[in-house]
Amino acid sequence: MSDDELRAAARRFFDEVWNKGNVGETEAFLAPGFVSHNSLGVRIVGPREYAGQVSDFRAAFPDLHTTLEDVLVDGERVVVRGTDRATHRGDYMGFPASGREVTTTWIEIFRMENGKAAEGWLESDWSTLRHQPVAEKGSGPGPGSRGFGPRLPRGPAAPWALRPARVAGL
Repeated sequence: MSDDELRAAARRFFDEVWNKGNVGETEAFLAPGFVSHNSLGVRIVGPREYAGQVSDFRAAFPDLHTTLEDVLVDGERVVVRGTDRATHRGDYMGFPASGREVTTTWIEIFRMENGKAAEGWLESDWSTLRHQPVAEKGSGPGPGSRGFGPRLPRGPAAPWALRPARVAGL
């Protein structure tokens, strides 16, 4: 694929899968053996696991909108930098919907193979996002804080597994 075709495929993927919630489209961009290496410590292998994580995230943040700030191509790598904005409307990380708007930024680097992403490396501004829906005066970092807020689940069972994910890359 040409650089322009790779950029277009990445833009289509984020628009269809993340913005529209068409998780069946994960297979159009992700290779069957796709592996996510993410800063969230969550194991995601293949388009189906990725789609499941997107569905879980969108259930809690149904108005999610991903804005792609940059899509760069360098050989077999596609680098995507984005911003996610959404409203916390469903159970998330064990916390009930807060109705708060949240924003997070992320960068995901995909290694392309035969026109599909074989691997992805996601780095997200998760520390900011995870405190936005739950932070109350006195429960998180900042003025009036007495600690770092509630402990959040970790590992593959954590419901915030992908980018937000970006959980990846919410």
